[in-house]
Amino acid sequence: MNRIGVPGLLGAMALLSAVLAACDQGPRPGASAPAVVGQAGESAVPRAPAGYVADIAVHTPDELRLLFDRVEETLERPRSSSEPPLISLVLHGPEVEFFAFRNYDKYRDIVDRAAKLAALGAVDISICRTQMKSRGIAPDQVPAFLRQVPYGPGEVERLVGKGYVYM
Repeated sequence: MNRIGVPGLLGAMALLSAVLAACDQGPRPGASAPAVVGQAGESAVPRAPAGYVADIAVHTPDELRLLFDRVEETLERPRSSSEPPLISLVLHGPEVEFFAFRNYDKYRDIVDRAAKLAALGAVDISICRTQMKSRGIAPDQVPAFLRQVPYGPGEVERLVGKGYVYM
């Protein structure tokens, strides 16, 4: 799978915003939901995707800040624990450095915004232990709100396999 850069992700976030807004409005009067045909030809209600996953490639703090701006624009309210996050972010490139405790003073605003968005239920953020190890970052040297996964690209594939839509 290819990683997408911030411009592509921002376009995908704009599309996600439009889809979420349409879903929140419910059906228009007189409109019927499109049917999905099941195995035996029966009609079923269409299901929403399990969530959205972004395999992101950001290389500067400003690109990550811009991504968080878009997520904040999309979030209309805090999400309950029974709702999936708006998007699952999988970090497995140079951006893992932004979250290392040794770099907290330099990237405090990024780490704090990510923690806030995670606490509001807007994002689920995974961080790749393989990438961390290659950069000399131990598992206990990143914030607890980051979900550590063995291999970032494998996490993207796992989420897509669970029904997440790849952005």
